[in-house]
Amino acid sequence: MFFSKQKKTKEEIKKNPLQNPKILEVNLIRDEVRIGFDWGRNISVLLLVLFIAGLLVAEVYYGLTWWEQQENLKSQALADEISKVNQEISQIKNKSDEALSYKDKSNELGDLLSKHIYWTTFFSWLEQNTLNTVSYGSFSGDTTGVYSLSAKALNYAQVSWQVKAFSDSPLVKKVEVLGVTSASAKDKNQQAIASGVNFSMDLEVDPIIFRK
Repeated sequence: MFFSKQKKTKEEIKKNPLQNPKILEVNLIRDEVRIGFDWGRNISVLLLVLFIAGLLVAEVYYGLTWWEQQENLKSQALADEISKVNQEISQIKNKSDEALSYKDKSNELGDLLSKHIYWTTFFSWLEQNTLNTVSYGSFSGDTTGVYSLSAKALNYAQVSWQVKAFSDSPLVKKVEVLGVTSASAKDKNQQAIASGVNFSMDLEVDPIIFRK
């Protein structure tokens, strides 16, 4: 036929291999490559990663919270211990102050006892060396042995005898009359009558009198 297509012989094909149409039919890629994103599979992996990350974050958060609570407990326990120690120190200080005060008082008392200071000794001596006609109105002085006396006697002569009585005592260092005035009183008719004399004197005795 005019339009009939003649088959090429093998020799012609070999002579012209580039014109072989079957070469285009060769599949050079064995498997078909899929280009795309598997959402179902990858979302599950992403969720798993997020879950693990969340667990780690939660573990770190609760770990820090627990550590903070433990530190707060330790701090509170330490503060309580410090407060307790301060209270004990305060109590010990109070007791030590009381003990020191008691010690000071004991030392003072011991000093007094060691010196045997007894006012009764002095008053007994004063009574023994005072005339029966003389009486005292006021008295001032201390254990140094210096005194001021205000007294009353029947007359001026009794004042002199009282000064002599003190002067005769070996314990008296000094006796001095400062002033003598007449004492007066009123009788039933409101008339002034002599009732003795008032006098004052300075007296100095040896302090050893308090240690006898």
